[in-house]
Amino acid sequence: MTNLLASLKGHSERVWDISVHPKLPLLATCSGDKTVRIYSLEPAPAADDGASTTFPLLAVLEDGHKRSIRSVAWKPTPSGDNGYPALAMGSFDATVSIWGKEDGEEWSFLAQIEGHENEVKGVAWAPSGYYLATCSRDKSVWVWETDDSNEEFECLMFLQDHTEDVKHVAWHNHEDCFASASYDDTVKVFREDDDEWVCVASLEGHTSTVWCVEFEPTDAKVNRLVSCSDDLTVIVWKKTNSTGGTTGDGIPSTFRGDPLSEEWAKQATLPKAHTRTIYAVAWSAASGRIASVGADGLVAVYEEDRADGVPEGTWKLVKTIENAHGVYEINSVAWASTKNGEVLITAGDDCVTNVWTV
Repeated sequence: MTNLLASLKGHSERVWDISVHPKLPLLATCSGDKTVRIYSLEPAPAADDGASTTFPLLAVLEDGHKRSIRSVAWKPTPSGDNGYPALAMGSFDATVSIWGKEDGEEWSFLAQIEGHENEVKGVAWAPSGYYLATCSRDKSVWVWETDDSNEEFECLMFLQDHTEDVKHVAWHNHEDCFASASYDDTVKVFREDDDEWVCVASLEGHTSTVWCVEFEPTDAKVNRLVSCSDDLTVIVWKKTNSTGGTTGDGIPSTFRGDPLSEEWAKQATLPKAHTRTIYAVAWSAASGRIASVGADGLVAVYEEDRADGVPEGTWKLVKTIENAHGVYEINSVAWASTKNGEVLITAGDDCVTNVWTV
């Protein structure tokens, strides 16, 4: 059964991206109207408008960018002495802004990061909170280092392994490792090796633009990620081997000191559901389900079949929501855990963010 819990309105142009804080009940949405809206994910009684639930609007952040804000990401670790939350925004004006809030204070602009030559398409924080990855239409990925103040950022690495527009970046949930998705039809995986960030794997299996990538959110030793594409497929990849590189002490892990390299294999192509470009995927930490959304206005939910005798990596389509944003495209999707259970959040060209129970 699927229920629409709430429709969060207020943006005046399409909602490009959403981000759920990994520890706090906070949701951020960003839009073509150059603003970010922050909501509480602690449900409150709704007004008499037919809805059963509402999620209070906490703040509207504006005047930080001159063009559309394309991506938004919560810093996973609290900052400062009081543990206040921080937020990164990537914009079509080629800059990234950092915002923070101390207890009892208003949200404030902390820093502006410049370096990309063109539109910033994605921003993502490392699980430690000390690294920020940004990607752009200029075909590059930058890795930045910061501290608890979030006011100073140093560029550690400028990566040009992709040959086309880089659409998205995502970090592993407990390792300093990230992946990027690109118009060049590939997913690339990066790790730090001997004080340098290097591309350790190039995942080739999609036949058109890869729009989004996300690691499986688990602390287990299983390394998997999911990607979606303009080729109408959602693929789950699994790391099968790793060679070369250095140990944590900087000592070569082989006598030859081979460069770090990883092998990733296609574990599964999820059941076909979409008829147009798939823009985003999200992997639930609570239920293990995967959700995908795209230009056809469809929300698809997949579940791994763990029955006895079923091969590992077998997935089934368990739910679809048609016209989830009316006739409009859906740009982003995320899972969130609330005090009332898990919800699925989608955002679209109709300027609305919808919250669902699935």
